Amino acid sequence: METMYELLRNYVGPLVMVVTTTVGVQYLAEVGGDNAPTSWSLVGNLHSWTVVFLTLLWALLSLLVPGKLFSGPQTSFGYTPVYKANGFQFFVVSLAAFLTLVLYYPHIPLDLVDNFQNILASCNILAFVLCIYLLLKGKLWPEAVEVLEPKPIVYEFYRGMELHPRMLGVDVKQLTNCRFGLLAWELLVVAFFLAGWERNGFSLAHLVCATLQTIYLAKFYWWETGYFNTLDIILDRAGYYICWGCLVFVPSLYTYASFFLVAHPPLVSTTAAIFFFILGLCAIIGNYRIDWEKEYFRAMDGKCDLWGRPATYIEAEYTSASGPKRSKLLTSGCWGVARHLNYTFELLLALSWCLPGLGYGFWPFLYVIFLTVLLVHRVFRDEDKCRDKYGASWDKYCREVPYRMIPWVF
Repeated sequence: METMYELLRNYVGPLVMVVTTTVGVQYLAEVGGDNAPTSWSLVGNLHSWTVVFLTLLWALLSLLVPGKLFSGPQTSFGYTPVYKANGFQFFVVSLAAFLTLVLYYPHIPLDLVDNFQNILASCNILAFVLCIYLLLKGKLWPEAVEVLEPKPIVYEFYRGMELHPRMLGVDVKQLTNCRFGLLAWELLVVAFFLAGWERNGFSLAHLVCATLQTIYLAKFYWWETGYFNTLDIILDRAGYYICWGCLVFVPSLYTYASFFLVAHPPLVSTTAAIFFFILGLCAIIGNYRIDWEKEYFRAMDGKCDLWGRPATYIEAEYTSASGPKRSKLLTSGCWGVARHLNYTFELLLALSWCLPGLGYGFWPFLYVIFLTVLLVHRVFRDEDKCRDKYGASWDKYCREVPYRMIPWVF
Protein backbone atom coordinates (compact mmCIF):
# COMPACT_ATOMS: atom_id res chain seq x y z
CA MET A 1 0.00 0.00 0.00
CA GLU A 2 1.35 3.43 -0.93
CA THR A 3 2.30 5.81 1.86
CA MET A 4 0.89 9.32 2.12
CA TYR A 5 4.19 10.71 0.86
CA GLU A 6 4.09 8.46 -2.22
CA LEU A 7 0.49 9.45 -2.95
CA LEU A 8 1.38 13.14 -2.73
CA ARG A 9 4.55 12.73 -4.78
CA ASN A 10 3.14 10.46 -7.49
CA TYR A 11 -0.41 11.76 -7.91
CA VAL A 12 -1.26 15.00 -6.12
CA GLY A 13 1.98 16.95 -6.56
CA PRO A 14 2.33 16.56 -10.36
CA LEU A 15 -1.37 17.27 -10.96
CA VAL A 16 -1.34 20.39 -8.77
CA MET A 17 1.82 21.67 -10.44
CA VAL A 18 0.46 21.15 -13.96
CA VAL A 19 -2.84 22.91 -13.21
CA THR A 20 -1.49 25.82 -11.14
CA THR A 21 1.44 26.69 -13.36
CA THR A 22 -0.52 26.43 -16.60
CA VAL A 23 -3.19 28.78 -15.28
CA GLY A 24 -0.72 30.90 -13.33
CA VAL A 25 1.30 32.16 -16.31
CA GLN A 26 -1.86 33.48 -17.95
CA TYR A 27 -2.88 35.24 -14.76
CA LEU A 28 0.54 36.84 -14.30
CA ALA A 29 0.46 38.23 -17.84
CA GLU A 30 -2.87 39.88 -17.03
CA VAL A 31 -1.67 41.32 -13.70
CA GLY A 32 1.54 42.67 -15.21
CA GLY A 33 -0.27 44.43 -18.05
CA ASP A 34 -1.92 47.84 -18.12
CA ASN A 35 -5.14 46.63 -16.43
CA ALA A 36 -7.14 47.58 -19.51
CA PRO A 37 -9.71 44.99 -20.61
CA THR A 38 -7.94 42.63 -22.96
CA SER A 39 -9.28 39.99 -25.24
CA TRP A 40 -7.41 36.72 -25.35
CA SER A 41 -8.32 33.16 -26.13
CA LEU A 42 -7.35 29.82 -24.59
CA VAL A 43 -6.29 28.72 -28.06
CA GLY A 44 -4.41 31.92 -28.91
CA ASN A 45 -4.96 33.86 -32.12
CA LEU A 46 -3.42 34.16 -35.57
CA HIS A 47 -0.78 36.60 -34.35
CA SER A 48 0.30 34.41 -31.43
CA TRP A 49 0.52 31.24 -33.50
CA THR A 50 2.53 33.07 -36.17
CA VAL A 51 5.01 34.24 -33.52
CA VAL A 52 5.28 30.79 -31.91
CA PHE A 53 5.56 28.94 -35.23
CA LEU A 54 8.25 31.24 -36.62
CA THR A 55 10.26 31.07 -33.37
CA LEU A 56 10.01 27.28 -33.30
CA LEU A 57 10.94 26.98 -36.97
CA TRP A 58 13.94 29.28 -36.52
CA ALA A 59 15.02 27.27 -33.47
CA LEU A 60 14.71 23.99 -35.37
CA LEU A 61 16.62 25.28 -38.39
CA SER A 62 19.52 26.31 -36.14
CA LEU A 63 19.94 22.67 -35.14
CA LEU A 64 19.58 21.27 -38.66
CA VAL A 65 22.17 23.42 -40.43
CA PRO A 66 25.58 21.77 -40.96
CA GLY A 67 28.02 22.55 -38.18
CA LYS A 68 30.16 21.37 -35.33
CA LEU A 69 28.74 18.68 -33.05
CA PHE A 70 29.24 18.20 -29.33
CA SER A 71 28.86 14.92 -27.41
CA GLY A 72 27.44 15.09 -23.90
CA PRO A 73 28.25 12.70 -21.05
CA GLN A 74 27.32 9.08 -21.60
CA THR A 75 24.30 7.88 -19.61
CA SER A 76 24.40 4.99 -17.15
CA PHE A 77 22.73 2.81 -19.79
CA GLY A 78 25.27 3.57 -22.51
CA TYR A 79 23.64 6.34 -24.57
CA THR A 80 25.69 9.35 -25.66
CA PRO A 81 23.63 12.45 -26.55
CA VAL A 82 24.81 14.62 -29.44
CA TYR A 83 24.16 18.37 -29.70
CA LYS A 84 24.80 21.13 -32.22
CA ALA A 85 27.59 23.46 -31.04
CA ASN A 86 26.57 26.76 -32.66
CA GLY A 87 24.79 28.50 -29.78
CA PHE A 88 26.57 31.86 -29.75
CA GLN A 89 26.27 32.28 -33.53
CA PHE A 90 22.56 31.46 -33.21
CA PHE A 91 22.13 34.08 -30.48
CA VAL A 92 23.91 36.89 -32.36
CA VAL A 93 22.19 36.21 -35.69
CA SER A 94 18.78 35.91 -34.01
CA LEU A 95 19.11 39.19 -32.13
CA ALA A 96 20.41 41.03 -35.21
CA ALA A 97 17.59 39.63 -37.36
CA PHE A 98 14.97 40.65 -34.79
CA LEU A 99 16.29 44.21 -34.47
CA THR A 100 16.41 44.52 -38.26
CA LEU A 101 12.81 43.33 -38.45
CA VAL A 102 11.79 45.91 -35.84
CA LEU A 103 13.60 48.61 -37.82
CA TYR A 104 11.34 47.91 -40.82
CA TYR A 105 8.21 47.08 -38.79
CA PRO A 106 8.31 49.31 -35.66
CA HIS A 107 4.93 48.10 -34.44
CA ILE A 108 6.28 44.62 -33.56
CA PRO A 109 7.26 45.33 -29.89
CA LEU A 110 3.85 46.77 -28.99
CA ASP A 111 2.10 43.93 -30.85
CA LEU A 112 4.05 41.43 -28.73
CA VAL A 113 3.03 43.24 -25.53
CA ASP A 114 -0.62 43.44 -26.52
CA ASN A 115 -0.71 39.76 -27.56
CA PHE A 116 1.41 38.40 -24.70
CA GLN A 117 -1.45 36.40 -23.15
CA ASN A 118 -2.35 34.88 -26.51
CA ILE A 119 1.31 34.01 -27.13
CA LEU A 120 1.45 32.22 -23.78
CA ALA A 121 -1.80 30.40 -24.60
CA SER A 122 -0.26 29.17 -27.87
CA CYS A 123 2.92 28.14 -26.04
CA ASN A 124 0.80 26.22 -23.53
CA ILE A 125 -0.88 24.21 -26.28
CA LEU A 126 2.42 23.56 -28.03
CA ALA A 127 4.00 22.37 -24.77
CA PHE A 128 1.13 20.04 -23.90
CA VAL A 129 1.13 18.45 -27.35
CA LEU A 130 4.89 17.94 -27.16
CA CYS A 131 4.77 16.48 -23.64
CA ILE A 132 2.03 14.02 -24.59
CA TYR A 133 4.10 12.98 -27.62
CA LEU A 134 7.21 12.54 -25.44
CA LEU A 135 5.25 10.41 -22.98
CA LEU A 136 4.03 8.11 -25.76
CA LYS A 137 7.45 8.02 -27.42
CA GLY A 138 9.16 7.09 -24.18
CA LYS A 139 6.76 4.24 -23.63
CA LEU A 140 6.45 2.92 -27.18
CA TRP A 141 9.62 3.78 -29.13
CA PRO A 142 12.31 5.18 -26.83
CA GLU A 143 15.66 6.45 -28.10
CA ALA A 144 17.52 3.92 -25.95
CA VAL A 145 16.47 0.97 -23.83
CA GLU A 146 16.34 1.88 -20.16
CA VAL A 147 14.73 0.07 -17.25
CA LEU A 148 12.45 2.41 -15.31
CA GLU A 149 10.30 1.75 -12.28
CA PRO A 150 6.62 2.00 -13.30
CA LYS A 151 4.95 5.19 -12.06
CA PRO A 152 1.44 6.67 -12.32
CA ILE A 153 0.78 8.23 -15.72
CA VAL A 154 0.42 11.76 -14.29
CA TYR A 155 3.85 11.45 -12.67
CA GLU A 156 5.43 10.13 -15.88
CA PHE A 157 3.88 13.00 -17.84
CA TYR A 158 5.25 15.54 -15.39
CA ARG A 159 8.71 13.98 -15.00
CA GLY A 160 9.15 12.69 -18.56
CA MET A 161 10.25 9.27 -19.75
CA GLU A 162 13.54 9.73 -21.62
CA LEU A 163 16.72 11.56 -20.70
CA HIS A 164 17.70 12.49 -24.24
CA PRO A 165 14.84 12.01 -26.74
CA ARG A 166 15.31 13.20 -30.31
CA MET A 167 12.66 14.52 -32.66
CA LEU A 168 13.00 15.66 -36.28
CA GLY A 169 16.70 14.81 -36.04
CA VAL A 170 17.50 17.09 -33.08
CA ASP A 171 17.81 16.74 -29.32
CA VAL A 172 14.50 17.75 -27.74
CA LYS A 173 16.00 19.39 -24.65
CA GLN A 174 18.39 21.48 -26.73
CA LEU A 175 15.48 22.55 -28.94
CA THR A 176 13.12 23.49 -26.11
CA ASN A 177 15.64 24.77 -23.54
CA CYS A 178 18.36 26.53 -25.52
CA ARG A 179 16.82 27.37 -28.86
CA PHE A 180 13.16 28.20 -28.10
CA GLY A 181 12.84 29.13 -24.43
CA LEU A 182 16.00 31.17 -24.01
CA LEU A 183 15.67 32.82 -27.42
CA ALA A 184 12.08 33.82 -26.58
CA TRP A 185 13.36 35.21 -23.28
CA GLU A 186 15.93 37.38 -25.05
CA LEU A 187 13.71 38.66 -27.85
CA LEU A 188 10.82 39.42 -25.49
CA VAL A 189 12.87 41.46 -23.00
CA VAL A 190 14.26 43.50 -25.90
CA ALA A 191 10.76 43.95 -27.34
CA PHE A 192 9.37 44.95 -23.92
CA PHE A 193 12.08 47.60 -23.49
CA LEU A 194 11.33 49.03 -26.95
CA ALA A 195 7.58 48.95 -26.26
CA GLY A 196 8.11 50.74 -22.94
CA TRP A 197 10.24 53.37 -24.67
CA GLU A 198 7.49 54.00 -27.22
CA ARG A 199 4.71 54.20 -24.64
CA ASN A 200 6.45 55.98 -21.77
CA GLY A 201 9.60 57.55 -23.15
CA PHE A 202 13.19 56.39 -22.67
CA SER A 203 14.00 54.82 -19.28
CA LEU A 204 17.57 54.02 -18.25
CA ALA A 205 16.28 51.66 -15.55
CA HIS A 206 14.27 49.65 -18.10
CA LEU A 207 17.32 49.57 -20.38
CA VAL A 208 19.41 48.24 -17.47
CA CYS A 209 16.81 45.52 -16.88
CA ALA A 210 16.93 44.40 -20.53
CA THR A 211 20.69 44.83 -20.97
CA LEU A 212 21.66 42.72 -17.96
CA GLN A 213 19.44 39.90 -19.21
CA THR A 214 20.94 40.20 -22.70
CA ILE A 215 24.49 39.97 -21.34
CA TYR A 216 23.51 37.02 -19.16
CA LEU A 217 21.97 35.16 -22.10
CA ALA A 218 24.91 35.99 -24.36
CA LYS A 219 27.18 34.45 -21.70
CA PHE A 220 24.98 31.37 -21.62
CA TYR A 221 25.12 30.88 -25.37
CA TRP A 222 28.89 31.43 -25.39
CA TRP A 223 29.12 28.59 -22.87
CA GLU A 224 26.22 26.50 -24.22
CA THR A 225 28.19 23.28 -24.60
CA GLY A 226 29.10 23.50 -20.91
CA TYR A 227 25.38 23.51 -20.10
CA PHE A 228 25.13 20.00 -21.52
CA ASN A 229 27.38 18.79 -18.69
CA THR A 230 25.10 20.15 -15.95
CA LEU A 231 22.78 18.03 -13.82
CA ASP A 232 19.73 19.67 -15.43
CA ILE A 233 20.57 18.07 -18.75
CA ILE A 234 22.27 14.91 -17.51
CA LEU A 235 19.67 13.78 -14.98
CA ASP A 236 16.32 15.53 -15.67
CA ARG A 237 14.02 13.77 -18.12
CA ALA A 238 12.23 15.47 -20.99
CA GLY A 239 8.69 15.94 -19.73
CA TYR A 240 6.37 18.67 -18.48
CA TYR A 241 8.84 19.83 -15.81
CA ILE A 242 11.57 20.76 -18.29
CA CYS A 243 9.84 21.08 -21.67
CA TRP A 244 6.76 23.01 -20.53
CA GLY A 245 9.06 25.01 -18.29
CA CYS A 246 11.20 26.13 -21.22
CA LEU A 247 8.41 26.56 -23.76
CA VAL A 248 6.03 28.49 -21.47
CA PHE A 249 7.45 29.31 -18.02
CA VAL A 250 10.68 30.86 -19.31
CA PRO A 251 8.96 33.22 -21.80
CA SER A 252 6.43 34.23 -19.13
CA LEU A 253 8.06 34.47 -15.70
CA TYR A 254 11.70 34.98 -16.73
CA THR A 255 10.72 38.03 -18.80
CA TYR A 256 8.27 39.31 -16.21
CA ALA A 257 10.35 42.14 -14.74
CA SER A 258 10.79 43.69 -18.19
CA PHE A 259 7.15 43.07 -19.19
CA PHE A 260 5.89 44.66 -15.97
CA LEU A 261 7.84 47.87 -16.65
CA VAL A 262 5.96 48.51 -19.90
CA ALA A 263 2.72 49.24 -18.03
CA HIS A 264 4.48 50.44 -14.86
CA PRO A 265 7.33 52.83 -15.80
CA PRO A 266 10.34 52.63 -13.44
CA LEU A 267 10.31 54.98 -10.46
CA VAL A 268 14.00 54.70 -9.53
CA SER A 269 16.57 57.42 -10.15
CA THR A 270 19.31 57.44 -12.76
CA THR A 271 21.91 56.95 -10.02
CA ALA A 272 20.06 53.90 -8.72
CA ALA A 273 19.78 52.46 -12.24
CA ILE A 274 23.55 52.82 -12.73
CA PHE A 275 24.17 51.11 -9.38
CA PHE A 276 21.89 48.21 -10.38
CA PHE A 277 23.82 47.85 -13.62
CA ILE A 278 27.19 47.74 -11.84
CA LEU A 279 25.80 45.22 -9.34
CA GLY A 280 24.56 43.05 -12.20
CA LEU A 281 27.85 43.26 -14.07
CA CYS A 282 29.75 42.16 -10.96
CA ALA A 283 27.37 39.20 -10.59
CA ILE A 284 27.84 38.25 -14.26
CA ILE A 285 31.63 38.42 -13.93
CA GLY A 286 31.52 36.30 -10.78
CA ASN A 287 29.22 33.76 -12.39
CA TYR A 288 31.41 33.57 -15.49
CA ARG A 289 34.55 33.13 -13.38
CA ILE A 290 33.00 30.21 -11.52
CA ASP A 291 31.95 28.46 -14.74
CA TRP A 292 35.35 29.17 -16.31
CA GLU A 293 37.22 27.63 -13.38
CA LYS A 294 35.25 24.40 -13.69
CA GLU A 295 35.74 24.14 -17.46
CA TYR A 296 39.45 25.06 -17.19
CA PHE A 297 39.97 22.48 -14.45
CA ARG A 298 38.32 19.78 -16.58
CA ALA A 299 40.25 20.73 -19.70
CA MET A 300 43.56 20.53 -17.80
CA ASP A 301 42.52 17.32 -16.02
CA GLY A 302 43.23 18.98 -12.69
CA LYS A 303 46.81 19.96 -13.57
CA CYS A 304 46.37 23.73 -13.27
CA ASP A 305 46.61 26.68 -10.90
CA LEU A 306 43.62 28.49 -9.43
CA TRP A 307 44.02 31.68 -7.44
CA GLY A 308 47.82 31.43 -7.77
CA ARG A 309 48.22 27.94 -6.33
CA PRO A 310 47.84 24.36 -7.63
CA ALA A 311 44.23 23.23 -7.85
CA THR A 312 43.14 20.73 -5.22
CA TYR A 313 40.52 18.05 -5.67
CA ILE A 314 39.14 14.77 -4.42
CA GLU A 315 39.38 11.64 -6.55
CA ALA A 316 35.93 10.08 -6.74
CA GLU A 317 34.90 6.75 -8.24
CA TYR A 318 31.53 5.92 -9.74
CA THR A 319 30.00 3.25 -11.95
CA SER A 320 28.87 3.91 -15.53
CA ALA A 321 27.50 1.72 -18.30
CA SER A 322 31.05 0.99 -19.45
CA GLY A 323 32.30 0.13 -15.96
CA PRO A 324 34.03 1.92 -13.08
CA LYS A 325 35.18 5.47 -13.73
CA ARG A 326 36.98 8.23 -11.85
CA SER A 327 36.14 11.89 -11.50
CA LYS A 328 37.75 14.87 -9.81
CA LEU A 329 35.75 17.01 -7.37
CA LEU A 330 37.29 20.49 -7.32
CA THR A 331 37.97 21.91 -3.84
CA SER A 332 39.89 25.11 -4.63
CA GLY A 333 39.25 28.48 -6.25
CA CYS A 334 35.61 29.54 -6.23
CA TRP A 335 34.60 25.92 -5.83
CA GLY A 336 36.48 25.77 -2.54
CA VAL A 337 34.48 28.69 -1.14
CA ALA A 338 31.04 27.09 -1.50
CA ARG A 339 29.68 24.08 -3.37
CA HIS A 340 27.09 26.10 -5.29
CA LEU A 341 28.54 29.62 -5.33
CA ASN A 342 27.42 29.92 -8.97
CA TYR A 343 23.80 29.85 -7.74
CA THR A 344 24.54 32.71 -5.32
CA PHE A 345 25.82 34.96 -8.12
CA GLU A 346 22.88 33.96 -10.31
CA LEU A 347 20.47 35.12 -7.59
CA LEU A 348 22.37 38.40 -7.21
CA LEU A 349 22.14 38.98 -10.96
CA ALA A 350 18.41 38.22 -11.04
CA LEU A 351 17.88 40.68 -8.19
CA SER A 352 19.81 43.38 -10.06
CA TRP A 353 17.52 43.26 -13.11
CA CYS A 354 14.40 43.15 -10.95
CA LEU A 355 15.43 46.18 -8.86
CA PRO A 356 14.33 48.71 -11.55
CA GLY A 357 10.79 47.78 -10.49
CA LEU A 358 11.26 49.15 -6.95
CA GLY A 359 8.18 50.96 -5.72
CA TYR A 360 5.61 48.56 -7.20
CA GLY A 361 5.52 45.96 -4.43
CA PHE A 362 6.59 42.37 -4.95
CA TRP A 363 5.28 41.89 -8.51
CA PRO A 364 8.48 42.98 -10.33
CA PHE A 365 10.45 40.64 -8.04
CA LEU A 366 8.50 37.47 -8.84
CA TYR A 367 11.35 36.04 -10.89
CA VAL A 368 14.03 36.41 -8.20
CA ILE A 369 11.61 35.06 -5.56
CA PHE A 370 10.89 32.04 -7.75
CA LEU A 371 14.56 31.57 -8.57
CA THR A 372 15.52 31.62 -4.89
CA VAL A 373 13.06 28.83 -4.11
CA LEU A 374 14.10 26.91 -7.23
CA LEU A 375 17.86 27.11 -6.61
CA VAL A 376 17.70 26.36 -2.89
CA HIS A 377 15.57 23.31 -3.69
CA ARG A 378 17.95 22.39 -6.51
CA VAL A 379 20.92 22.55 -4.15
CA PHE A 380 19.48 19.74 -2.05
CA ARG A 381 18.26 17.79 -5.08
CA ASP A 382 21.65 18.05 -6.81
CA GLU A 383 23.48 17.00 -3.68
CA ASP A 384 21.27 13.95 -3.24
CA LYS A 385 22.09 12.91 -6.80
CA CYS A 386 25.80 13.54 -6.28
CA ARG A 387 25.77 11.52 -3.06
CA ASP A 388 24.09 8.63 -4.87
CA LYS A 389 26.70 8.85 -7.64
CA TYR A 390 29.92 9.39 -5.67
CA GLY A 391 29.07 7.88 -2.28
CA ALA A 392 31.72 8.38 0.41
CA SER A 393 33.77 10.65 -1.88
CA TRP A 394 30.93 13.16 -1.90
CA ASP A 395 30.73 13.12 1.90
CA LYS A 396 34.47 13.81 2.02
CA TYR A 397 34.00 16.66 -0.46
CA CYS A 398 31.27 18.19 1.71
CA ARG A 399 33.58 18.09 4.72
CA GLU A 400 36.29 19.93 2.79
CA VAL A 401 33.83 22.46 1.31
CA PRO A 402 31.24 22.75 4.11
CA TYR A 403 29.12 25.63 2.79
CA ARG A 404 26.49 25.28 0.09
CA MET A 405 25.84 28.82 -1.21
CA ILE A 406 27.01 31.48 1.27
CA PRO A 407 30.16 30.99 3.37
CA TRP A 408 29.48 30.85 7.16
CA VAL A 409 25.74 31.25 6.49
CA PHE A 410 24.38 28.45 4.28
